[in-house]
Amino acid sequence: MIAAVVLAVSLGLVAWVYAGYPLALAVLARVRPRPRRREPLVLPVSVIVAAHDEEPIIARKVANARASDYPAEALEVIVASNGSTDGTVAAAQAAGADVVLDLPERGKLPALVAAVERAAGDLLVFTDADAMLAPETLRELVANFADPEVGAVSGNEVVLERAEDGAVTRGEGLYWRYDQWIKRLEDRVGSTVSASGRLYAVRRGLFRPPRLTAGSDDFLISSQVAVDGHRLAFDERAVATTEVRDSGDTELRRKVRVMNQGQRAAFSYGRLLVPGLGGLYGFQLLSHQVLRRFVPFLLLAALAANVWLAASDPRWWLLLAPQLAFYALAAAGWLARRRGWGRTRVL
Repeated sequence: MIAAVVLAVSLGLVAWVYAGYPLALAVLARVRPRPRRREPLVLPVSVIVAAHDEEPIIARKVANARASDYPAEALEVIVASNGSTDGTVAAAQAAGADVVLDLPERGKLPALVAAVERAAGDLLVFTDADAMLAPETLRELVANFADPEVGAVSGNEVVLERAEDGAVTRGEGLYWRYDQWIKRLEDRVGSTVSASGRLYAVRRGLFRPPRLTAGSDDFLISSQVAVDGHRLAFDERAVATTEVRDSGDTELRRKVRVMNQGQRAAFSYGRLLVPGLGGLYGFQLLSHQVLRRFVPFLLLAALAANVWLAASDPRWWLLLAPQLAFYALAAAGWLARRRGWGRTRVL
């Protein structure tokens, strides 16, 4: 029966994304681990920050980069203002950025490319204005480039959570802890799929301006390094902390934008996504980047198929009832989101 096949395939793919894929990585890491060399290293570094109307925090960001324990003589800070209409440019200049670019608004990716053209460092460190780096972060990032196979390194994004934070912040923190766990497993077998836009570093000689301008800049820049045959590492010791505005509407809009851009970028690789043609990295790209984004549609397909099957055979309610209960709890949490009981963890 077609409905049973749809149900089985949908639930099977969801199980693969969240359980099968991590298990496969863990087994591969035991069978064929790929350790990499890390050792103290000093290379000229250009820290690049693309900013759009970031006047309230850009001075703090520049000061944060300067406060690194990385040798000051090997550190350059570049702020690329992407069409800012506030005092971002003046604030960055006053804070002591080495280079401040006052660019017309053309998007984040063109701003990053313009900054790279002005950069003097052998390593390009891309970081967001609202991501604060631990003092040792740059040193930890650079240590990975002692391995000649490493072409880029993703930092570890940590979401700050406080006792008074609501469900959105807690949920985002949980999501990132899960995602970093997957990246650690990927790193043990070779390359992680992509870097976090909050913090990542690329060898200057491996940077190529992406042809696709509508995609996610961090994915396009970092994944290209892996596609070209170099290693995209993940280092959990290189920490960038960020805060999440505890608003479901705001976070939803951001997620829609990020997921849309990420999928465009992933699909631009075409044949890499075909099982058997893309090698290990293509397999990772399909499992981590593409299929995970399709989970909501897979869940909808599973629900519709399960309802169809339960209408003719009551035994299918054993699968349908837990799904309906889960969605009922989610709906109750949304409807009562402004009330105390509606913010309990179970909802």
